[in-house]
Amino acid sequence: MDIRNTGGIRYIIMKREIFEWSWESEAGQDSFSRCVGFKDEKASRAEVLQIESLLRLTPCRMIDIGCGNGRQTLIFAEKGYTVTGIDIASRFLETAKQNANKMHLAVDFQQKRASELTQKDVFDFALAYNHNIGFLSDKERLLHFRKIYACLHDGGIFFMKTAGPQITENAQNYTLRDWNETEKEFILVDKKIENGYRYEKCITIDKDSGDIKEYREKQRAFSLQEIINILQGAGFQKITCYADFERTPADVNHFGIFICQKS
Repeated sequence: MDIRNTGGIRYIIMKREIFEWSWESEAGQDSFSRCVGFKDEKASRAEVLQIESLLRLTPCRMIDIGCGNGRQTLIFAEKGYTVTGIDIASRFLETAKQNANKMHLAVDFQQKRASELTQKDVFDFALAYNHNIGFLSDKERLLHFRKIYACLHDGGIFFMKTAGPQITENAQNYTLRDWNETEKEFILVDKKIENGYRYEKCITIDKDSGDIKEYREKQRAFSLQEIINILQGAGFQKITCYADFERTPADVNHFGIFICQKS
């Protein structure tokens, strides 16, 4: 905020920046960290236990796709899994590497997209937790899942818990406006689903400077059947869908957990 006095009149000039949101951009990573954030260690450990219980999983060679700050990746490594973690967000990946060094854990962290994977028949288990695929183009989305399929051994398991907008029979279109206040800023959120896409604006207002940052994003929303079709198109034919970790069967209005076996 720039305060100027001109001719006895006091002007307040606030800085306003507009960003097109993406995982690759530092602005996008910064907004996620401040407005959403990662779950803490206690919650992350509980999630890892849920995954192991649901899949009857024991230590094996695995890949964590979209590993973020490594919050689950490092717990699996601590449990004896041989882990590769990939992400395109440089800031989050650097935090993951630093934490691995502090914990003296050998994890192969790589900055890359799943569509750039070159491994074939290498992993027993692939994890994509809170996985958001709405920013991918149709072409990259198909390659994304084909490379995940290819990197698994025969009989290997791909577990995906989706994040991002859904298309359900109960809510083909919706609008959400909300605001929140933190110690340092006001956060205003405006979301709507329209014609199969979610449009979102997240506006932050710094309490001290008055500076405004507006993050804009557009991403595809998916129905249950669309996600199943994508997974089948990548090669997965054995697919189990749940609404939650209690094994509630998925339906068109409640879904998000996908367990896929390579055959």
